[in-house]
Amino acid sequence: MRPGDRPPIPLGQKPRLQLGELLIEKGLITEAQLAEALVDRRLSGGLLGEALVRLGFVFEDELARTLADQAGIPYVNIDAHSVDLGAAGTIPRSLGESLPALPVRFTAEGGLVVAVADPTDETLLPRLQTAISCPIVLMVAAASSIRNTWRTSPALA
Repeated sequence: MRPGDRPPIPLGQKPRLQLGELLIEKGLITEAQLAEALVDRRLSGGLLGEALVRLGFVFEDELARTLADQAGIPYVNIDAHSVDLGAAGTIPRSLGESLPALPVRFTAEGGLVVAVADPTDETLLPRLQTAISCPIVLMVAAASSIRNTWRTSPALA
């Protein structure tokens, strides 16, 4: 294998595309929009998805759904589903807002379903695991929905 080559994909498994490639494949952005967002990201810093939303090329919920597809985990619209305040209270608000992440409910097996904005963040799960002492099931939600729920729920103060 040469440097830069992708590792072989096991038989029967689809290759995991980069976010930009996946958004183009879904018809949500063009190659020109991806190129512009990559330049914006280089100049402004931050994540590619944030640049795409900031430039108006994708809606935040489209980005969240695509990140969920990329990671192979479910998407949840937390604006349309109720959040178990007991579950949400299992992590400090400051941690939830900084990640962004929001525990939304307990599982029947005693785990915790946590909505996250960026499932590709390699620091996310270890940070959650230090705060939560039960199994964690990740879902993806729009970052603004997670932050808004933290801000507008007085019981989570």
